[in-house]
Amino acid sequence: MKFWRGIAGTLALGFVGAGVVPAWACACGGYLSDADSRARAYGEQALVRYDDARRTEEITLSMAITGSSKKAAWIMPTPGPAKLELGDENLFPRLDRITLPKVVIRKTYWPFRGLDLLQRDGASAGAAPGGVNVHEQMRLGPFQIARLGGGPAGVTDWLDANGYVVPDGLAANLAPYLTEGWEIVAVKLAPQQTGGQLAGETPPLRLTFGSEQIVYPMRLSKGATTAQKVTVYVAAQHRVDASTLPVAGVQPELLYAGRALDPALPAPADYLTAYRVSYPEPARITSDFTFTRAASDEPFQRIRYVTRNEPGWSTFGVLAGGVLLLVGGGLALFRRRSRVQDRVE
Repeated sequence: MKFWRGIAGTLALGFVGAGVVPAWACACGGYLSDADSRARAYGEQALVRYDDARRTEEITLSMAITGSSKKAAWIMPTPGPAKLELGDENLFPRLDRITLPKVVIRKTYWPFRGLDLLQRDGASAGAAPGGVNVHEQMRLGPFQIARLGGGPAGVTDWLDANGYVVPDGLAANLAPYLTEGWEIVAVKLAPQQTGGQLAGETPPLRLTFGSEQIVYPMRLSKGATTAQKVTVYVAAQHRVDASTLPVAGVQPELLYAGRALDPALPAPADYLTAYRVSYPEPARITSDFTFTRAASDEPFQRIRYVTRNEPGWSTFGVLAGGVLLLVGGGLALFRRRSRVQDRVE
């Protein structure tokens, strides 16, 4: 991925001092950039795999960064203890190809080219309250990771003491998750070489945890200062609907629904449902995404209509046919009028 090609993939333990307030939240994870950068996380794509029998969920996550920074970090809540692994860097390009719109060719002929006004995308084709519990610390590829629990003040104090930027409002946004017994996964990453920059897309990170429902955490994004764009691929046994919305009334766009043969989506979680949504006002986010089984497994694929102008003899044939129809119609009308005139005389 662009991020991975642009930097060395090892971790630097140093980070910026406390007291700096960047734009920090992005989709289900909070993105914390260094003091001197203008880097912002503007979007995120995630694959959510759910095993109904085992009641386990797996999220593979990658963020999209505009600008660049020398060091960065992000945090993400999970409803249970998370197992962390590096994700497949080719995963999201494959999912993007699977869910692309079906291209339908509409032919036009000169001089009628450019008159098709119906071209569009669209229809389907079928711890103690005030303290902190550090559950685990580990190094994984380019990431330094800690799993934290406890109270909001204790967690933010730990982040501050360990080199994370702690923006205003972070404790308040963490409080609902920690009150419900969730854990916080804190991740640091940085380029190794002097002067290196982080930009583009972050390396995918996979988190696996127990969950009684398919959930995609979104409440941390309310602290974002820029619009957020989120693409969520849900792999489960059946097609799913977005049953709880981060912003009431803002429905995500359905991109795709259908069986997808891909090594990352083994049975039984091989039914892929893809959604995309933008939040121009992240402060309005109040809930997480939850997904439930849809009424049916009816497949869906967007259609992109492409108008193609047919050149040469095909155009001549169409025009010649039109001329013949006009001439024939004119002759028929002339003969009819002649017969009527003969009868009158």
